[in-house]
Amino acid sequence: MDTELKTILKEKGANIVRFVDISELPQQQTQGFTKAIVFCIALSKEFITNIYNNVHVEHDEFLEKDEKVNELAEWIEDYIQQKGYGAYAQSENNNSLKGNYDKNTRTSVLPHKTIARLAGLGFIGKNNLLVTEEYGCGFCMCTVLTDAPILGEKYPIIDSKCGKCEICKRVCPAQAIRGNQWTQRDGRENLVDVFRCSCALKCMINCPWTIKYAGFKK
Repeated sequence: MDTELKTILKEKGANIVRFVDISELPQQQTQGFTKAIVFCIALSKEFITNIYNNVHVEHDEFLEKDEKVNELAEWIEDYIQQKGYGAYAQSENNNSLKGNYDKNTRTSVLPHKTIARLAGLGFIGKNNLLVTEEYGCGFCMCTVLTDAPILGEKYPIIDSKCGKCEICKRVCPAQAIRGNQWTQRDGRENLVDVFRCSCALKCMINCPWTIKYAGFKK
């Protein structure tokens, strides 16, 4: 099933697919599942370049691909269940319906970034986004929890590589980013005020790792 699922996800547009062991996480987060599938769909280099240069775009590719990863997660859930195994898509719709997302605190029971870190995909930047070596922050991501017979692997955790960079803090129009390094102890609140965040994508697009992926010089 490993090869089958990866092939299907790639055919449906996923750029990154990993199966990860989440058995060490608390059961109240994992719902008793021991494995997870995390996948990402990259934003186009053209979209990133246009947003960086304040060029008007006809459609919001970020929202389009964010919706796509959520729909794909629900499709995977159904596909695995039809095979006779358990699965839970952590889509925005599912998490909202099942009470796994708190609108008041803007927190989910098991964030995609937590799974992505365990999958060795990247590190959490000062902008509170997952930063990958290949795409920077320029992608949309979703996860599916499952007990299907796939090989859930363990990967080395990647430490923050932000260093002294504070570009995301400087470009944030809402001044929501504090400029601190992510730590397991302090978590999200040490990085960003989510209630001030306006989702302008500036911190995502201006991250040096995203710019490197897009292939242009500042």
